[in-house]
Amino acid sequence: MSDEQKKKPRKVVPDSITIELSKPIILKGTEETEISEIELKEPTLGQLQAFIKRTAKEHAVECMKWLISEISGVPMLALTNIGVRDYYKAQDYLTAFLTPPDEDDPEGNGEGSQ
Repeated sequence: MSDEQKKKPRKVVPDSITIELSKPIILKGTEETEISEIELKEPTLGQLQAFIKRTAKEHAVECMKWLISEISGVPMLALTNIGVRDYYKAQDYLTAFLTPPDEDDPEGNGEGSQ
């Protein structure tokens, strides 16, 4: 089987997702706020550039936590309390935007551009 035949088609990524947290997190301040879901969307080019710059200095988990916080608006300190499964759901979604499309698919289409 050739490399071309082994390639999996690029998965179609929705414009945004909502992750229902397995356990709500509480933001403490002047008033307690409960967060039960995190909304994520496609990062901007500026967010992508900042994420890549951070990866040279920080651990991968910290960089992804920053990106989740940046996009969702949930403070990084609060994200420390989300479950690992919820983190991996967010990471899986955002990673699709962090990897360039296949070379045979410069427009990022699921079926390729040919």
